[in-house]
Amino acid sequence: MNETAPQPLPAAVHPFFDFNDVPDVVTPRRDKDEVRARLLDQLESVLLYLFPRGKRRGKQFVVGNLQGDTGDSLVIELEGPKRGLWIDFDTGESGDVLALWACVRGYTLPAAFSDLLDDAGDWLLVPRIAPAPAVRPAAAYDDLGPYTGKWDYVGTDGQLLACVYRYDTPTGKQYRPWDARARAMRMPEPRPLYNLPAVAASDAVVLVEGEKCADALMHFGIVATTAMGGASTAIDKTDWTPLAGKTVAVWPDHDEAGARYADAVIPKLMHVGAKVRRVTVPRDKPEKWDAADAVTEGFDVEELLRSSRPVADAVQSLDITRWRAADRFVGEPQVRRWLVDGVFPQAQAALIAAAGGVGKSFLLLALAREVAAFDGIWANAPTLFGGALAGHGVAIYVTAEDDAIEVHNRLNALGPIPDRLYVLPLPDAGGAVPLFAPDPSTRGPATTTAWTDLERQLKAMPGLRMVVLDPLQPLCALDLNVPENAQFVCSRLAALAAATSASVIVSHHFAKREASTPEQAREAIRGTGGLVDGVRSVYALWNPKEEQVKAICKTLGEPFERGRVVMGGVVKANGRANLRVTTFLRDARGLLVDRSQDVARAGKSEVDLLPALKAAIARAAAEGQPYTKTGGNGVYERRHELPEAFHAIGKHRLADWVGTLLDREELVMAMAQGSKLVKWLDVPGGPVASGQAVFVTGHLGRSGAGRPDGD
Repeated sequence: MNETAPQPLPAAVHPFFDFNDVPDVVTPRRDKDEVRARLLDQLESVLLYLFPRGKRRGKQFVVGNLQGDTGDSLVIELEGPKRGLWIDFDTGESGDVLALWACVRGYTLPAAFSDLLDDAGDWLLVPRIAPAPAVRPAAAYDDLGPYTGKWDYVGTDGQLLACVYRYDTPTGKQYRPWDARARAMRMPEPRPLYNLPAVAASDAVVLVEGEKCADALMHFGIVATTAMGGASTAIDKTDWTPLAGKTVAVWPDHDEAGARYADAVIPKLMHVGAKVRRVTVPRDKPEKWDAADAVTEGFDVEELLRSSRPVADAVQSLDITRWRAADRFVGEPQVRRWLVDGVFPQAQAALIAAAGGVGKSFLLLALAREVAAFDGIWANAPTLFGGALAGHGVAIYVTAEDDAIEVHNRLNALGPIPDRLYVLPLPDAGGAVPLFAPDPSTRGPATTTAWTDLERQLKAMPGLRMVVLDPLQPLCALDLNVPENAQFVCSRLAALAAATSASVIVSHHFAKREASTPEQAREAIRGTGGLVDGVRSVYALWNPKEEQVKAICKTLGEPFERGRVVMGGVVKANGRANLRVTTFLRDARGLLVDRSQDVARAGKSEVDLLPALKAAIARAAAEGQPYTKTGGNGVYERRHELPEAFHAIGKHRLADWVGTLLDREELVMAMAQGSKLVKWLDVPGGPVASGQAVFVTGHLGRSGAGRPDGD
């Protein structure tokens, strides 16, 4: 028949096969009434097992014929008093559910009646009348009472693989799996998906949490499946390959557990080649709202599935034909953005490493504060970590070691606390919890629910520019000396950075070895192979040797203290980077302050700076604001108007350099008009030296110097 809709069964059906009155030629090993009742209880599972190409239409199940071909000539009633009755309108054959089983499975009567009951009973796990002790479930499960629900897992060939039983006990519902092949109360290995015959025949499948949700959608005419165990299943123990090449809409329950399950299962589906979409449950739905609830309340399920979002993934982007260089890389390349120029790139993961007690945590907190407070004026910048601060926005600082009191003291020392700064001291928030840990089933590296929750919050935060995890070790239950573990952690950090466009920086400790050079510092990083290679940039802080510390303190005019001077620099970078070594001096707050320029200036010779000093003095005279050698308009008193290289030069040294230029006659001292003192500095032939200078108003009045009536 080719009707577009199945016909109802005739009012009076005279079954071609009816086993109600079949005489028991031999004593059956199972009760026929119980087998029939169980078949009717699980009727749709039975029909999908017998007819994988069949489908539900309204209150009926249709298929082409008893051989299971596509079509709608064979009609089985699913509801009401005629549930389980069927008729093939092409052949006139009809019967009840036992007759249907016999026809499809090839049993003849009356001799094979007991075999028929055994076959159906085995599929249903109906106990034999004289059950063998070896196949009875353990007494512990019998103590739960009669089961209140049962779901069958069958293979694509219709063979029973497993069952899941539900028990409603005084302490709540419990589920027990049955491995049909092993004949044991356990989950099979690997764990099959639910509704496999329907899944195999469909190009689009909805993955839900639990058999109840899958059945609800199947009743609605939508092919659905679930993993055995729902959201709590061991994902790596489930066989996802039947979904390869199919479009799979992941529909999680409306709660945090559902979100975590979806986050975990989606990469698995993509790995087997599924085209994955994610269903977004409307926000106004109550917690735990699921597919079964949607069907019950008459929600527009099909529209919700149509609006599901495709999930992008690196596995799908590995289509080589989509990456022809001449097509992909057109025009000018995108300029890389930095958080700290040449040090910490944005949208990348970075590592900062140091020995304990060096000061990396305080320095990272200072950087987070400056990123959050950026308005063109910094409290502890413009240079941090040896580079210019280039990024601004929301900054997140998570510390696993410092408590709230320590954080508060450090923030007070840094200045006003900006609105866009979030600091989470884990000791006061329940303690440090692992973000990365071994998977209980595979023992391989995996993320934890704490990481999933943190990642979800960070991805939803607008304007995020910086995330600090300080330090990494308390947040990682993996052995980072194992390359596989270190690479896994770095890959998750990099994925977070890419998803948020933020700089994700983790701090880490040195191994117990000394380091006094950039090369030694790189080698000293604990777990160096996987960690250093796995991130975009690595910055290290190290203590120089004592002789170098003494020399730097002397150069800067600072008292010598052990540990006061710290060196730092990028020890690994992919691409352009600031590879200069930075000199830090610990100030009274304990903060490492960049004094590299001061050290460089102090180290420059007189020969290097005299030409620049002469040019600055000549320019000031030409602008009507000449210097004097000493006094209120002296070169030292106004040194901040000179180029930056002179700002850290001492008073006597500057005066000596002016004297040298005067002795060389590269500078001269002149007298202002109406004055009796020759003191204004200029170059020979300059406007002051030639008596043609026009002094800027107020300039002569500084400190009473230069006024004609005060000379």
